[in-house]
Amino acid sequence: MKKIAFLIILIIDLLHSGTYYVSPSGDNSNPGTVSQPWRTPGYGSKQIRAGDTLIVLYGVYDMHLYYDDMITPPSGMPGAPTVIKGEESAKPVLRGDGSLLACIEIPGGSNIVIENFEITSIIDTPYSGGIRSGIELGGSAGEGTTVNNIVIRNIYIHHVEETGINVAGDATNLMFKRVKVERTGGPGISAPQGVAGGWRNVVVDSCYLGYAGHFYRGRDTLSPWDRPDGFGIENSEGPVEIRYTISEHNNGDGLDSKAKKTYIHHSVVANNFGDGVKLWGDSSIVENTLIYGTGDGRIEATPWCLLVIETDDSNGYFEITNVTMWDSPQRPAHYAMVSQYDYDTVPITINMRNVIVQGNHRIYISPVVHFLATYNLFYIGEEVQAYANGNEYTSSNIGSLGAGNVFGDPMFADPQWGTDGDFHLLNNSPAIDAGITLSHITDDLDLFFRPYGSTSDIGAYEWHPTEVRESKSKHEFEVEFYWGNSVKKIRNLEVYDLSGRKTFPTRAGVYFHIFREKNTEKRVKIVVLP
Repeated sequence: MKKIAFLIILIIDLLHSGTYYVSPSGDNSNPGTVSQPWRTPGYGSKQIRAGDTLIVLYGVYDMHLYYDDMITPPSGMPGAPTVIKGEESAKPVLRGDGSLLACIEIPGGSNIVIENFEITSIIDTPYSGGIRSGIELGGSAGEGTTVNNIVIRNIYIHHVEETGINVAGDATNLMFKRVKVERTGGPGISAPQGVAGGWRNVVVDSCYLGYAGHFYRGRDTLSPWDRPDGFGIENSEGPVEIRYTISEHNNGDGLDSKAKKTYIHHSVVANNFGDGVKLWGDSSIVENTLIYGTGDGRIEATPWCLLVIETDDSNGYFEITNVTMWDSPQRPAHYAMVSQYDYDTVPITINMRNVIVQGNHRIYISPVVHFLATYNLFYIGEEVQAYANGNEYTSSNIGSLGAGNVFGDPMFADPQWGTDGDFHLLNNSPAIDAGITLSHITDDLDLFFRPYGSTSDIGAYEWHPTEVRESKSKHEFEVEFYWGNSVKKIRNLEVYDLSGRKTFPTRAGVYFHIFREKNTEKRVKIVVLP
């Protein structure tokens, strides 16, 4: 009877979760309460138990010692994750030096939430090495380590010597949400080769991945890393979804996924030195995405392309729909897009619809690829627009490649190389109302309804006649947020994109958007009135 009572008490104790605090004015001899907080986040993370919450109050926390100073949370429980977060009012700053492995490390575990931190290196004189990575999720524990049910949210990582977030090769149920990674020596987010299926059920949502390979030994300069990608993972079973994300100015590829069932949509891949988007896994899709500026403004001969599809998955299938691709005519000759260049004995199928391809050299699709191309606009700076299905297609016979394929200048608003460009369509673009309307594509990259006219436009953006492009920074809008049955009106609306640049709604109209208020998210109708 006594044993049964003991077991009941133990179960109740395990289900209990507490909230603890860390403050720059605290002391590690304190009990960790809000009135008597601990002093260092690393110490606090080692005192809490499964399912507890550790709140790090605003301040700057310097980390020097391996393990002792690093945040190392215990695993949580299903439905009761361990949570370590900065207070909501501002992001606490975690700074490391001495080539510290990372400010946050989860060597292996599950059911953990990390949110609301800024992570960076201490730039001291003489420079002591900063931190190697911002966050390590199983990446340092060796091959075969797994992490599961992890949420990384509202994190800003910058000026780290190696990888922004280094994740175990085998990981399941990961969410990266509103994560900004820039100025890293190596990749932004990456993972080594797994041994048990790689990444499964991973979402990269509303993230910014920029300037990978632009930090070295404490300075904003190119690193010696070989083509560090904004996002790069090895062979995985997937699915991996990348949405509402910007990947730009990386010294490697923008988005490089070897996962099967990779789904990239509503994203911008801009001015990366290496390839724009690279897909390696069967059943991968790119939709409503802008890819431009390969080479990042550097005039040198490189083979890198806007889009690469290379796979050893025999009979694999890929879809590219409502995508805009632009390559600068200043770059030396290279293919705009390639597929199965190195896997020319492995048959696959590519279905490409409503895509704009502008470049200075043809797209190359190996004869082993069954290339289905319909309602695409080609504007290649040589006579041959595409080599596909074993044939050359020129500007005069591109229509024989498939229904609706045309040749012509897409007439972008303001294409730029190495800096921000505007790839909305001008009102006389041949891409307007020239695509095919697909039931599952209901909006464009701006989240405006598609189609606007009689049928969908070709490319990532749907043209509207009421666009306002001039003097955006001075234009005033009245916005009505339809939140359930209530309406909130705001004038002089300030909007910021994922990279922190101020922007404004580009046109009047009715559309849907994600409206965030503290920890609440709802998809709401917005009416923009000029």
